[in-house]
Amino acid sequence: MKSMHPKERTAWAWLICLLLVPAAYFGLADRWYMAALPPDLMRLLPLSVALLSMALVAGLVRLWNWRQSRSQGPEISDERDQLIDLKASAAAYHVLIAGMICVGFVMPFSASRWQIVDAAFLAVVFAEVVHYFLVLKSYRQGFHV
Repeated sequence: MKSMHPKERTAWAWLICLLLVPAAYFGLADRWYMAALPPDLMRLLPLSVALLSMALVAGLVRLWNWRQSRSQGPEISDERDQLIDLKASAAAYHVLIAGMICVGFVMPFSASRWQIVDAAFLAVVFAEVVHYFLVLKSYRQGFHV
């Protein structure tokens, strides 16, 4: 059985992480209540937990890829890999800009600060989901210029 390309493995891990962790954050952020903490700190705590858990996943994927490269040899990135990443990054950039325009130009006039923070986080997550979905699609179905 052929092993998975390290960039494809990273994309799978990130896509799963980007679907689970923010879903848990948005589902549970308003339900966290600790009477001893100020309101802003109560909102910052679940966001910090979500971001730290995503950083932990990134570190574990990086460690896994490093361990695999020790046994299989160093990862060689060719032009196809670079084009796949460029295509996915360009689409994700457009999604991110659309989200940030909404957050930066529309929401400040009608939303609270935590609604703006949550919308910005959602825009970043959605852009990253688009990026890694396109990377996986390109590795699975092939890349056509």
